[in-house]
Amino acid sequence: MVKVFIDFDGTVTRRDVGDAMFEQFGGQSSTEAVQQYLQEKISAVECFRRECEACGEVDKPELDKFLDSQEIDSTFPEFIDYCNAQTFECRIVSDGMDYYIERILNRKGLGTIPIFSNRLDLRPVDGLSKVRFSPSFPFTDEICDRCACCKRNHLLSLSSDEDIIVYIGEGYSDRCPARHADVVFAKDDLREYCRKENISYHEYRTFSDVKQRLQQLQEKSGTRAHRVGLRKRRQAELGRREVFMGG
Repeated sequence: MVKVFIDFDGTVTRRDVGDAMFEQFGGQSSTEAVQQYLQEKISAVECFRRECEACGEVDKPELDKFLDSQEIDSTFPEFIDYCNAQTFECRIVSDGMDYYIERILNRKGLGTIPIFSNRLDLRPVDGLSKVRFSPSFPFTDEICDRCACCKRNHLLSLSSDEDIIVYIGEGYSDRCPARHADVVFAKDDLREYCRKENISYHEYRTFSDVKQRLQQLQEKSGTRAHRVGLRKRRQAELGRREVFMGG
């Protein structure tokens, strides 16, 4: 079976919604937390906690209005329809927050796609419209702290040896899962990383490009598309095996 794992911020959406949200409601303190994270002075979990704290009391109607203004790639719904028709399993794997991911997908009629991400609960303040952000992190990795939600672990735990893993992403948190995927679609930071690390990839701008390339891979092998056109990548197989063996 083909398993498709999809980043959210900057991939499904046109911009990084998480970054934009924390900048909007957390201001300079949020930006400073991100800089400390990029300088590897704090972990991803600590960065999120500081960003949430920086936001203080947030007006929930204002937050929801902001999130509802965020745009997704207009070709994404069609891509999901294509995957469903091909019986490809699709999942969102994100180092962002479930509150805005779920809200955006539900508004677009895409709320049935499984989501694996960090959690963001909104704690009411005195029963008014004000809330405080309360983050939690159910998918951390016990060794690596560079991401709060370990996408690589989702790829491995949700796939079997027979599956072909497709990964679609664009940013820093997509680097690790891309190393363990058989077919990689990359743009922006992930594209440059794949070039530097000699990871084979397909460049894309929209999900229409991804759909077209997957169709081409299928057509190369006719009825045996799932076994030949979309095939395993040797280095990715070795990487997955090394993780399972504790290397």
